[in-house]
Amino acid sequence: METEGNRPFSAYMLMPVIIPAIVIAVEGYIVRQSVIVAVRDLLVVAIAGFAVVYTGRKKMTFTSSVCMMLLALISSVQAFIPDFIVPIAAFGVVLAFMASPMIGITSVVYFAAMPFLVTERSFEYFLFIALMGIIGISLIYGCSRTGRYVEALLIYTLVYTLLYTALIVMKRMTIEPELVIDPVVGLVLSIVIMEVAGYRFYNNVIKRREDLYKTVVDPEHPLLIELKNSNKTEYKRAIHTAHFTDLFAEKFGYNRILMKGLGFYHRIGVLSKEDTSIAVRTVKLAVNEGFPEDIIDALKEYGEVRPGNKVSAEVAITVIVDSVICDLMKEFAKGNDKPDLNKFIDKSILRLFSGQNSLLKKSAIPYSDLEDIRKHLKTERIYYDFLR
Repeated sequence: METEGNRPFSAYMLMPVIIPAIVIAVEGYIVRQSVIVAVRDLLVVAIAGFAVVYTGRKKMTFTSSVCMMLLALISSVQAFIPDFIVPIAAFGVVLAFMASPMIGITSVVYFAAMPFLVTERSFEYFLFIALMGIIGISLIYGCSRTGRYVEALLIYTLVYTLLYTALIVMKRMTIEPELVIDPVVGLVLSIVIMEVAGYRFYNNVIKRREDLYKTVVDPEHPLLIELKNSNKTEYKRAIHTAHFTDLFAEKFGYNRILMKGLGFYHRIGVLSKEDTSIAVRTVKLAVNEGFPEDIIDALKEYGEVRPGNKVSAEVAITVIVDSVICDLMKEFAKGNDKPDLNKFIDKSILRLFSGQNSLLKKSAIPYSDLEDIRKHLKTERIYYDFLR
């Protein structure tokens, strides 16, 4: 089964590598009239482009490959426009298309480099634009949860002015009109694009993602309704596991939506009748339903928990809660309505961490969090009546 997490390298991913490299080589030859320059530009862009694509391949689709190729081609036109327009680079447009900050940050360096290879502008200009692109992306992404960018724009303006002064003005030691006018125009253009890109990124990426997350962790989600109608025991196990994973996520500062999703769907594969493991069926159902990638990755990790494997704190908490819930439900089913919760919960958790075949011996959960979980679960005596 192919998911975004294990997508192989495909031929279409080379589009933003080969085509821009050829174009920039042709531009280099036209401008510099040198075969050596053309070959140099071809190799530099091809290597940089391949590095960007290879590191971001897990996020790349055919559409994103086409977008990156077009953005690179647009960026190559910067070689023929005035310096003061160059600072707009591609970071705003990249961010509007790419949900991943990693791809955005690496792409901006790639795009910023292209006009300098053709015209051989000073390295200080390249460094200035690359740094401002990275800072711009970081600021926009940092404000993406709220959609408020005023503070980010103020910070960007101050850093822009400081860097330009340090890298460009101070090197020349003479103040000419264009040294003041050009960066001001570039700054205004950059801020406009940052504002537009930030707004688009918030509405087209973040808000859509948040709406998707809300749908996934809705107790009325079709998968959960189907589970409720077909297997009440598994439904009860999922609902109560999600209750505690959400509670502990809030208590310890973990991602609540991620952990609630883990609680709800960690065994949703029981709905499928395919002749594979529940773990495989769970991930496949999550992919088919279009779940967010981080929830799919967490479900995959949960299904791959084995003795000796490293386990994230989020998945470890889910394993602990599910183990206690499952053990209690089995105990109640046997007719033991009043087990000694202190001993019972200690035993249920201890077997996950001790012994040769313990599942969570290499988990990343802090000991203090584990102790808090153990103590809290012992206090939920009235809540456990819902498990009977």
